[in-house]
Amino acid sequence: MKKNKLRWIAIAAITTIILIIIGQPSTMINPSLSGVKIGLPTQAQQATPTPKPTPTPAASPAPQPSPSPQPTPTPPPTPQVEPLPLSNNNYKDPQGRFQVGILDGYNVGFVGNFPLIESPEGNLAYTVVVKPRESSRQIPNASLAQIAIETFERGEGFTPGSYQELGTASVRVPWTGTVRIGSKVQPIQGSILARQINNNIFLLLVSATEEKTSEIDAAIAALSDNLKPIEPSSTQPES
Repeated sequence: MKKNKLRWIAIAAITTIILIIIGQPSTMINPSLSGVKIGLPTQAQQATPTPKPTPTPAASPAPQPSPSPQPTPTPPPTPQVEPLPLSNNNYKDPQGRFQVGILDGYNVGFVGNFPLIESPEGNLAYTVVVKPRESSRQIPNASLAQIAIETFERGEGFTPGSYQELGTASVRVPWTGTVRIGSKVQPIQGSILARQINNNIFLLLVSATEEKTSEIDAAIAALSDNLKPIEPSSTQPES
């Protein structure tokens, strides 16, 4: 009974997040995005009468509340993590955009058009979201982290942590969230691996209940090298 309940919690958590993504319009990301500016509230201008036009130094605008905290770079963790074992098969996107490893013993399903790969107990699951860009021009890691945050920020209780730079065009964003079951709120945790490859941004989101949070790093370590675009088959036409 407890395992079934935990399984339901995990599926509800990841499904809630994915359904939010499905509800968002599929838009191309403008290559001119070079700073962390998306999602910040617009400042309202307050009209104040001035009896004489005396020039004064420009005042710094007061900080405005934001639904997601500004990411700040942090060094990657030093301890080495033993990756979770992988099966012999990879999940391949039906649209031919990417492939990702399947953790050993995990089940593959779908929520809408999004893959849902989960543990047998349902207490750890992951999915991949692809955000197309208008060009292959590389964007800064800060912008990459912000895109990851904004993709999932409308999830229930979604709160991102400081991102970690994993190298050029690759970041990781830890996050926490909640899922409501009746009158109770269950905490969940996870991590987003964001990687830009050519004109696509690949977002691997891992979600886990409390009893599986210790395996989030191991899951990311196992899946990181397996998240890659599917290379088109090089079939040469006959002369």
